Amino acid sequence: MGRRFVAWMIAALVLCAGPAVATPTHPHVLDSTGTLFETTRDRLEAESAATQARTGVEVFVVLQNNLAGKTAREAAQSLPLWNPSRDQIVLLLAMTERQVRIETSPRLSTEYPDIVWATLIETKMLPDLRRGRNGAAVRSGMDAISQTVSHAASTRPSVAVRGDPRALRDMGFLLVAGLLAVFSFSSARHLRIARGHW
Repeated sequence: MGRRFVAWMIAALVLCAGPAVATPTHPHVLDSTGTLFETTRDRLEAESAATQARTGVEVFVVLQNNLAGKTAREAAQSLPLWNPSRDQIVLLLAMTERQVRIETSPRLSTEYPDIVWATLIETKMLPDLRRGRNGAAVRSGMDAISQTVSHAASTRPSVAVRGDPRALRDMGFLLVAGLLAVFSFSSARHLRIARGHW
């Protein structure tokens, strides 16, 4: 009787452990190309989880071999993880086409227009990508995305709830700076950056 009970308990533990083993360790980092080291994937996953905890925004990093005939935007929006009803940001790299894109869900796209991500890609990612430092580029991109959405989340309540004059002044400054940034880009330059070729 005792042996049968022990055997039953072991079988039950094995069955219970099954789903835990199947759980992906990097649900927000999908690298089908094998480009990223395990330590890099761990860091990106931790940063994604921390960003979601602070802001409610899910950030995904996706590296794939090619775009399969799609544009970078179409490729990002066709991913199984994409859910336009949630606050999501996808950092997508297509290695064959050497393209990088940051795609946001519809609600976030009004808060973060393409020019924000185009500038981030050019300044934070393309220098490393052009030197073949793909892991460093992805880490820099994730850090910059996290800082951008975390800063916006930390300043949002003071403007909406208290109407702090300093916050309103800062918001006006950011609006003017944003408009100047838009006009400082020629249409051809903006298109090149938005595509994110390296």
